Amino acid sequence: MQEKKLEPDIVLCTILIEGMFIAGKLEVAKELFSNLFADGIRLTIRTYTVMIKGFLKEGLSDEAYKLFRKMEDDGFTPDSCAYNVIIQGFLQNRDSSTALRLIDEMVGKRFSADSSTFQMLLVLESHDEIIRQFMRGSSLGRKMT
Repeated sequence: MQEKKLEPDIVLCTILIEGMFIAGKLEVAKELFSNLFADGIRLTIRTYTVMIKGFLKEGLSDEAYKLFRKMEDDGFTPDSCAYNVIIQGFLQNRDSSTALRLIDEMVGKRFSADSSTFQMLLVLESHDEIIRQFMRGSSLGRKMT
């Protein structure tokens, strides 16, 4: 691409970032993401979501959460997909209290948990007291699809 003087677009960059996370190359993914800002490439919700998912996969919950909030500061309203990705990541990383706060926020914005998120909650219900109390004390089941 460089030889032909072709500029990568955000779709290609997002795919490359996702590939770096899959390959276990966290630092390369972070560098690619940072370079998008420097190169003036307009990010998308999908690009943020890929980074958030990658951070969570690496156990970097704090970085994922900060980026989730930065996405909002940068003018991107998280969509249902972004919420489900971050909630699933916090559930996988056994941070049920943050996951439940994000679920409340998501439902408040009239988004629904997807089947994977709901299934994770059901599986974790028997192992996590916070989730058990939440599932029994809320109308979540009626709000989730």
